[in-house]
Amino acid sequence: MSSYYQLVWRENELESYPTDKLNFIFNIINRPFPVSYRQLYPSRIEWQKAVKKHEDLIKRVKNIILKRSDTHDIRQAWLKHHREQADTTNGFTIEQLANKLPHMANQLGAFMEIENIEIKYFDDDFKPIYDLSDFQDITIDNYPSSGFKKNGMTKEAFLKLYPQVPENKLDEVLDIADCELEKEDNTVVIPYWYAVNAKRVLVDGDSFIETFDN
Repeated sequence: MSSYYQLVWRENELESYPTDKLNFIFNIINRPFPVSYRQLYPSRIEWQKAVKKHEDLIKRVKNIILKRSDTHDIRQAWLKHHREQADTTNGFTIEQLANKLPHMANQLGAFMEIENIEIKYFDDDFKPIYDLSDFQDITIDNYPSSGFKKNGMTKEAFLKLYPQVPENKLDEVLDIADCELEKEDNTVVIPYWYAVNAKRVLVDGDSFIETFDN
Protein backbone atom coordinates (compact mmCIF):
# COMPACT_ATOMS: atom_id res chain seq x y z
CA MET A 1 0.00 0.00 0.00
CA SER A 2 2.96 2.29 0.26
CA SER A 3 2.48 2.95 -3.45
CA TYR A 4 -0.33 5.34 -2.43
CA TYR A 5 2.35 7.60 -0.96
CA GLN A 6 4.84 7.24 -3.79
CA LEU A 7 2.77 7.01 -6.96
CA VAL A 8 4.42 8.96 -9.78
CA TRP A 9 3.89 8.89 -13.52
CA ARG A 10 4.98 10.49 -16.78
CA GLU A 11 2.36 11.61 -19.24
CA ASN A 12 4.33 10.29 -22.22
CA GLU A 13 4.34 6.80 -20.63
CA LEU A 14 0.64 6.49 -19.77
CA GLU A 15 -0.11 4.00 -22.56
CA SER A 16 2.54 1.62 -21.20
CA TYR A 17 1.19 1.48 -17.63
CA PRO A 18 -0.81 -1.51 -16.38
CA THR A 19 -4.52 -0.91 -15.84
CA ASP A 20 -4.17 -1.04 -12.06
CA LYS A 21 -1.77 1.89 -12.08
CA LEU A 22 -3.96 3.85 -14.51
CA ASN A 23 -6.92 3.33 -12.18
CA PHE A 24 -4.89 4.64 -9.26
CA ILE A 25 -3.84 7.68 -11.30
CA PHE A 26 -7.41 8.33 -12.40
CA ASN A 27 -8.70 8.26 -8.83
CA ILE A 28 -6.02 10.73 -7.79
CA ILE A 29 -6.54 13.26 -10.59
CA ASN A 30 -10.30 12.91 -11.11
CA ARG A 31 -11.22 16.08 -9.25
CA PRO A 32 -11.25 19.81 -10.04
CA PHE A 33 -7.86 21.48 -10.35
CA PRO A 34 -7.24 22.99 -6.87
CA VAL A 35 -8.22 26.66 -6.69
CA SER A 36 -5.35 27.15 -4.25
CA TYR A 37 -2.98 26.73 -7.23
CA ARG A 38 -4.37 29.91 -8.84
CA GLN A 39 -1.73 32.05 -7.18
CA LEU A 40 1.02 30.07 -8.90
CA TYR A 41 -0.01 31.38 -12.33
CA PRO A 42 0.82 34.94 -13.39
CA SER A 43 -2.32 35.54 -15.46
CA ARG A 44 -5.88 34.30 -15.90
CA ILE A 45 -4.97 32.86 -19.32
CA GLU A 46 -2.13 30.78 -17.84
CA TRP A 47 -4.46 29.57 -15.11
CA GLN A 48 -7.11 28.54 -17.67
CA LYS A 49 -4.46 26.68 -19.66
CA ALA A 50 -3.45 24.75 -16.54
CA VAL A 51 -7.06 23.88 -15.76
CA LYS A 52 -7.64 22.68 -19.34
CA LYS A 53 -4.45 20.60 -19.25
CA HIS A 54 -5.67 18.94 -16.06
CA GLU A 55 -9.10 18.22 -17.55
CA ASP A 56 -7.51 16.85 -20.74
CA LEU A 57 -5.31 14.55 -18.66
CA ILE A 58 -8.36 13.14 -16.85
CA LYS A 59 -10.06 12.43 -20.19
CA ARG A 60 -6.91 10.90 -21.64
CA VAL A 61 -6.37 8.51 -18.72
CA LYS A 62 -10.05 7.53 -18.76
CA ASN A 63 -9.96 6.82 -22.50
CA ILE A 64 -6.86 4.65 -22.15
CA ILE A 65 -8.54 2.65 -19.37
CA LEU A 66 -11.72 2.20 -21.41
CA LYS A 67 -9.70 0.63 -24.22
CA ARG A 68 -8.26 -2.00 -21.88
CA SER A 69 -9.87 -5.45 -21.85
CA ASP A 70 -9.20 -5.86 -18.11
CA THR A 71 -10.77 -2.55 -17.06
CA HIS A 72 -13.13 -4.07 -14.50
CA ASP A 73 -11.52 -7.45 -13.95
CA ILE A 74 -11.05 -8.69 -10.41
CA ARG A 75 -7.55 -7.69 -9.30
CA GLN A 76 -4.95 -10.45 -9.33
CA ALA A 77 -3.50 -9.25 -6.02
CA TRP A 78 -6.91 -9.67 -4.38
CA LEU A 79 -7.38 -13.10 -5.94
CA LYS A 80 -4.22 -14.37 -4.24
CA HIS A 81 -6.16 -14.22 -0.97
CA HIS A 82 -9.68 -14.94 -2.24
CA ARG A 83 -9.41 -17.62 -4.90
CA GLU A 84 -12.75 -19.15 -3.93
CA GLN A 85 -14.48 -15.89 -4.90
CA ALA A 86 -12.97 -15.59 -8.36
CA ASP A 87 -16.30 -15.20 -10.16
CA THR A 88 -17.98 -12.61 -7.98
CA THR A 89 -17.93 -8.84 -8.42
CA ASN A 90 -19.81 -7.89 -5.26
CA GLY A 91 -18.09 -5.31 -3.12
CA PHE A 92 -18.16 -1.89 -1.54
CA THR A 93 -16.67 1.54 -2.15
CA ILE A 94 -14.82 3.24 0.69
CA GLU A 95 -17.88 5.44 1.27
CA GLN A 96 -20.14 2.39 1.60
CA LEU A 97 -17.67 0.75 3.97
CA ALA A 98 -17.69 3.87 6.12
CA ASN A 99 -21.47 3.62 6.37
CA LYS A 100 -21.28 -0.07 7.29
CA LEU A 101 -18.51 0.52 9.83
CA PRO A 102 -19.42 3.91 11.31
CA HIS A 103 -17.51 3.23 14.54
CA MET A 104 -14.28 3.09 12.49
CA ALA A 105 -15.22 5.28 9.52
CA ASN A 106 -12.44 7.79 10.19
CA GLN A 107 -9.83 5.08 10.66
CA LEU A 108 -10.45 3.06 7.47
CA GLY A 109 -7.43 4.46 5.65
CA ALA A 110 -5.07 3.56 8.49
CA PHE A 111 -6.63 0.11 8.86
CA MET A 112 -6.30 -0.59 5.13
CA GLU A 113 -2.65 0.44 5.17
CA ILE A 114 -1.82 -1.60 8.28
CA GLU A 115 -3.61 -4.75 7.09
CA ASN A 116 -2.55 -4.39 3.44
CA ILE A 117 -6.14 -4.48 2.20
CA GLU A 118 -6.16 -5.13 -1.53
CA ILE A 119 -8.57 -3.56 -4.01
CA LYS A 120 -11.00 -6.16 -5.37
CA TYR A 121 -11.84 -4.44 -8.66
CA PHE A 122 -12.72 -1.02 -10.10
CA ASP A 123 -16.34 -0.18 -10.84
CA ASP A 124 -17.76 1.56 -13.92
CA ASP A 125 -16.66 4.92 -12.53
CA PHE A 126 -13.20 3.47 -11.79
CA LYS A 127 -13.77 3.70 -8.04
CA PRO A 128 -11.90 1.06 -6.00
CA ILE A 129 -14.18 -1.70 -4.70
CA TYR A 130 -13.28 -3.68 -1.58
CA ASP A 131 -14.46 -6.95 -0.04
CA LEU A 132 -16.26 -6.58 3.28
CA SER A 133 -14.70 -9.82 4.55
CA ASP A 134 -11.29 -8.11 4.53
CA PHE A 135 -12.58 -5.82 7.28
CA GLN A 136 -13.60 -8.55 9.73
CA ASP A 137 -11.25 -7.27 12.42
CA ILE A 138 -13.23 -4.06 12.75
CA THR A 139 -16.82 -5.25 12.35
CA ILE A 140 -19.06 -4.24 15.24
CA ASP A 141 -18.82 -7.78 16.70
CA ASN A 142 -15.06 -8.19 16.44
CA TYR A 143 -13.99 -4.60 17.03
CA PRO A 144 -13.99 -4.71 20.88
CA SER A 145 -11.43 -7.54 21.02
CA SER A 146 -9.42 -6.95 17.83
CA GLY A 147 -6.94 -4.47 19.26
CA PHE A 148 -8.09 -1.74 16.87
CA LYS A 149 -9.47 1.34 18.60
CA LYS A 150 -10.59 4.78 17.44
CA ASN A 151 -7.25 6.46 18.22
CA GLY A 152 -4.84 3.63 17.59
CA MET A 153 -4.06 -0.07 17.82
CA THR A 154 -2.50 -2.18 20.52
CA LYS A 155 1.07 -3.38 20.25
CA GLU A 156 -0.24 -6.94 20.56
CA ALA A 157 -2.47 -6.47 17.50
CA PHE A 158 0.45 -5.10 15.49
CA LEU A 159 2.73 -8.00 16.42
CA LYS A 160 -0.03 -10.53 15.73
CA LEU A 161 -0.40 -9.15 12.20
CA TYR A 162 3.36 -9.15 11.66
CA PRO A 163 4.93 -11.90 13.78
CA GLN A 164 8.18 -11.51 11.84
CA VAL A 165 8.70 -8.13 13.55
CA PRO A 166 10.55 -8.48 16.89
CA GLU A 167 8.86 -6.60 19.71
CA ASN A 168 12.09 -4.82 20.60
CA LYS A 169 12.40 -3.53 17.01
CA LEU A 170 8.89 -2.11 17.15
CA ASP A 171 9.68 -0.47 20.49
CA GLU A 172 12.92 0.93 19.04
CA VAL A 173 11.21 2.50 16.01
CA LEU A 174 8.45 4.03 18.13
CA ASP A 175 11.01 5.35 20.61
CA ILE A 176 13.18 6.97 17.92
CA ALA A 177 10.03 8.48 16.39
CA ASP A 178 9.15 10.01 19.79
CA CYS A 179 5.84 8.16 19.82
CA GLU A 180 3.78 8.67 22.96
CA LEU A 181 1.45 5.75 23.55
CA GLU A 182 -2.13 6.68 24.42
CA LYS A 183 -4.81 5.15 26.59
CA GLU A 184 -8.26 4.41 25.23
CA ASP A 185 -10.88 2.45 27.16
CA ASN A 186 -8.16 1.49 29.67
CA THR A 187 -6.12 0.01 26.81
CA VAL A 188 -2.69 1.27 25.74
CA VAL A 189 -2.57 1.93 21.98
CA ILE A 190 -0.09 3.08 19.36
CA PRO A 191 -1.59 6.14 17.61
CA TYR A 192 -2.44 5.22 14.03
CA TRP A 193 0.00 7.66 12.42
CA TYR A 194 2.86 5.96 14.23
CA ALA A 195 1.49 2.45 13.69
CA VAL A 196 1.16 2.97 9.92
CA ASN A 197 4.63 4.45 9.63
CA ALA A 198 6.16 1.75 11.84
CA LYS A 199 4.63 -0.84 9.52
CA ARG A 200 6.07 0.93 6.48
CA VAL A 201 9.55 0.88 8.03
CA LEU A 202 9.55 -2.58 9.66
CA VAL A 203 7.46 -4.52 7.13
CA ASP A 204 7.62 -2.66 3.81
CA GLY A 205 11.27 -1.67 4.19
CA ASP A 206 10.73 2.04 3.64
CA SER A 207 13.29 4.58 4.85
CA PHE A 208 12.74 5.70 8.45
CA ILE A 209 13.73 9.31 7.71
CA GLU A 210 11.56 9.65 4.61
CA THR A 211 8.63 7.91 6.30
CA PHE A 212 8.52 9.83 9.56
CA ASP A 213 9.56 13.18 8.07
CA ASN A 214 6.62 13.22 5.62
